[in-house]
Amino acid sequence: MRSPLLSCSGSEGRAVDAALSVEYAGGRSMLRRQHVGYPLHVTRGFYLDAARPDLLTLYLQSASGGLYAGDRIGLDLTIGRGAAFHLTTQAATVVHDGRASGAVQRLTMSVEAGAFCAVTNDPYVLFPGAELTLQTTATVADDAVLCVADGFAVHDPRAGGRTFTEFSSRLRIGRPDGQLLLQDAGRVSGDHLHGALGTFAASANLVVIAPPDRLPPAKSLQQAADACGALAGASAAPNGAGLVLRILAPDGGTLSRAMDAAFHVAAETALGVGLARRRK
Repeated sequence: MRSPLLSCSGSEGRAVDAALSVEYAGGRSMLRRQHVGYPLHVTRGFYLDAARPDLLTLYLQSASGGLYAGDRIGLDLTIGRGAAFHLTTQAATVVHDGRASGAVQRLTMSVEAGAFCAVTNDPYVLFPGAELTLQTTATVADDAVLCVADGFAVHDPRAGGRTFTEFSSRLRIGRPDGQLLLQDAGRVSGDHLHGALGTFAASANLVVIAPPDRLPPAKSLQQAADACGALAGASAAPNGAGLVLRILAPDGGTLSRAMDAAFHVAAETALGVGLARRRK
């Protein structure tokens, strides 16, 4: 989950709580409320898709150079009835040495009746010593669509043989009445990366929650990612909630392209039209 935020450096890290609220009004989706403090920055909204002029696309940016030790970043998203919203990042996020305190990102989403919400992050790039925890919680109405994509790649800029400390994520998705649809948790350390991923150095998950008639065939998601040079596998989510796609890739660039290709397949089925590429 999956959060697309960056934070600025500092010995104590940064504690940031942000909130965005999107509503449908006047024939399009609009950002009705925002509470975003430094170092976060929200661009103006973009309407990039002529066939879906109601779809609001927003890039969430940062004035810093990545995630640092002690960062605690939170984002609350509310997508109102009938709104259509895509939140993405402007580039991959570098995760620096966690220095025993690590970085935590929390994302909470509420997707109301008939709404479409996609949160697709470029991969987190784990530098030596990086320690990142992702905590994602979502409430999704029965007829709404949620698409969440998160992934990581490993990079040692000095080629010194060091690796990241740990990457962990927890995703919990339910209905407004409290029904739990799925819960997914994973953790991997740099020392055990090759045991978990084999020869691959990058990994991602794409989760699509939608009614059955707005889901793509699982095979089409898998083929879209595979065509980019990745190795992907798709399966049904628990409780008939949707689909889960797991992706392995040799590097972050391949992973990013595979994630994007799979997202566009899911979005086209959910919205009924192909979306324009998001320039970055």
